[in-house]
Parts: sequence; structure tokens; C-alpha cells
Amino acid sequence: MGSIFIINGLLIFIYAFDHNPPHIHVKHGGEEFTINIGDRFVEGRAKSKHIKLVNEFIDSHEAELLNLWNKAQRGERITKIVR
Repeated sequence: MGSIFIINGLLIFIYAFDHNPPHIHVKHGGEEFTINIGDRFVEGRAKSKHIKLVNEFIDSHEAELLNLWNKAQRGERITKIVR
């Protein structure tokens, strides 16, 4: 799956048939982390400014992200998020 959104070079992914809880994967250079959509728990290492950007993105798109997560878990095609 390709990225569903890019913020200032941060690539955001949702993978099909991934484990719960609902989360997104974020990659930037050598950084790689996941962040839960609900409780915003971060796993991995990332700069605080990158976590802040991703949290703002989740705030603006939470319902859409959860919809994409559910589709991906059913194996359905998901699309990029358009600003």
C-alpha cells in the first residue's frame, strides 16, 4: 500500500489486515513510528514536532482515518486523503 497522505515529507500509511488498535504508520527519512488513532499512543522514535504534526492531522481527519482503517481490515481498496 502506498501512502495515504504526506505532511511536510512525513509519509502516512495504513496497512491492510494490520493488528488492532487502529493506528497509522509514519515514515520520514530514518524515522519510523506508529500512532494510535484513538489514544494517540506512539510506538517508535520520532521528533516531537513530527508527532505534533501527525496529531493535528489525526484531529482533522479522525473519522476518515477510522473509515479507511476499517476498509483496509476488510481488504477493500483505500484511497488517499485529500485536503
